[in-house]
Amino acid sequence: MRAFVLAAGLGVRMGPLGELLHKALLPLCGVPVIRFALDRLRQAGVKEAVVNLHHRAEEIQSELGKSACSIKVRYSFEPKILGTAGGIKQEEAFLRETGEPFFVLNADIVSNASLKMALERHQAGGFLATLVLRASPNAKKFGLLAVDEMGRLRKFLCSEAPGQPAGSLTEAMFTGQSVLSPDFLDYIPPARPCGISEEVYPSLIKGGAPIGALLTDAYWADVGTPAQYLCATDDLLSGRFVPAMDWPGGGDVLVEGPTMEWGEGVVHPPIVIGKGVSLSRGASAGPFAVLSDGATLGEGASASRSVLFSKAVVGEKVSLEKCIVGPNASASSRNGKRYFKSVFLRGQDKFDYF
Repeated sequence: MRAFVLAAGLGVRMGPLGELLHKALLPLCGVPVIRFALDRLRQAGVKEAVVNLHHRAEEIQSELGKSACSIKVRYSFEPKILGTAGGIKQEEAFLRETGEPFFVLNADIVSNASLKMALERHQAGGFLATLVLRASPNAKKFGLLAVDEMGRLRKFLCSEAPGQPAGSLTEAMFTGQSVLSPDFLDYIPPARPCGISEEVYPSLIKGGAPIGALLTDAYWADVGTPAQYLCATDDLLSGRFVPAMDWPGGGDVLVEGPTMEWGEGVVHPPIVIGKGVSLSRGASAGPFAVLSDGATLGEGASASRSVLFSKAVVGEKVSLEKCIVGPNASASSRNGKRYFKSVFLRGQDKFDYF
């Protein structure tokens, strides 16, 4: 089976951090986010996947190479971003070749929703497409969809299917995970940018096309903003999100249990600590923090519910909560300071998020 992974986005919701790092490569407790998607595809039986690229394309290729998570990886470069449907259309020949349905996943989400169940629903219903949905108090923010009791999608944003639904409707949001039949590609216009949610699904729904949906209450998170990224990190450290793949990766260590000494400071688990991390006298790290390789906390510094990238530095007496310190960046203040919901980039650049 094959899959298409959407990774061509610019990461604008991450602010300046998205310009510095590709959002699909954001390390979630030491593992690039895109690897969580690829590992789930492997579990669902996928052998080959195509990843579309645009922003910082070479970094994705360097990370994944020709194979990742036991999946053969190929790349589809877009000099001009083609949109969520246009990118899929560009790989039409590859996606049609086997004659089988294929998965489409956003690279910047993590989830435990069963892709196998989505495929089974898709095949049993004879659907053109099957979307994985979840109920959420934030559904209106992401866009409301509605599914009937037979698993048929009846509403997509402002577009409604003709005829009467089978039983009551359940409103939910799209999770960025779907199964498409090869014939779905017929409905994407060629050789131009096209958004699947903006253009393709509304037209299909209004035209009465057989579009299915799988409702799930499994874990799901979008890591496309600093706040969401830190929430997903918290979920992974706390056990609210338990992926099937092994983590953390490389030489990172997950520390659990009681508070303990580390170097000249202390750590408050749960926390992930990379190689060469240094805590100066009186420094405190955690709980719910990630200190990547070579990160340093100065004398009296602290970092909780925060992520420090490789070789990040927290200056003397600086306190961080729900912050991100980028690679080789420094969070410092002459007389010490408390920062909350801030992102620090190299060159002392800082921006706040909400």
